[in-house]
Amino acid sequence: MHFWSKAWRCCGALAMSGLLLGCALTSKGDALSPRYFSPEPGAVLGSPRAARAFEMRLGQVSSASHLDERIAYRVGGSEMGFYDDRRWTEIPEAYLRRALEREFFEQRGLSRITTGVGPTLDVELTAFEELRSKPSKVRVVLTFSLRDERHSLIEKTLDLEQLVQERSGYDPAQCLARTMTATLDEAVRQLGSEVISVLSAPPVAPIANP
Repeated sequence: MHFWSKAWRCCGALAMSGLLLGCALTSKGDALSPRYFSPEPGAVLGSPRAARAFEMRLGQVSSASHLDERIAYRVGGSEMGFYDDRRWTEIPEAYLRRALEREFFEQRGLSRITTGVGPTLDVELTAFEELRSKPSKVRVVLTFSLRDERHSLIEKTLDLEQLVQERSGYDPAQCLARTMTATLDEAVRQLGSEVISVLSAPPVAPIANP
């Protein structure tokens, strides 16, 4: 009887040791679970801003090769990094194209050119990142050009920086994503104003030959 009691105690100790070891291994080996964010506007946009009878083709919309689903950050002047656990649901240029379409063809009421000649807008997103400074900021850079069949009408770069806005009820990752979204929207609005200004300018009369 003493033998079996001792054997049961040994078995129980071994089982408890295995359970503790399993818990330790599980806690150390938990897989990284990324969080996904979408830089789509969260509020209903205002009423359309009239842009008279302008028309335009939205041409190439692209982004720098390093911008993918991972949220990017910059440390110092040239060092870049990426969050493995913070990602966009799509590549940023997809959101940029939708934001441009919304700005020009819904909000400003431009007619979209699908065939034939007319002004064409090309836009590249060259920076969409967190700036790890104190206080933390975000940076959005858009390089764009508007051209017709003969000339480049404007070539410009918009470089916007904004402080990360803290908000009650949101954690730092959510605050960062919301600020990046708002800054991208603001960059697109400023780009829209620049393009409308060019389209509104009277055409330059050709110089007559003497």
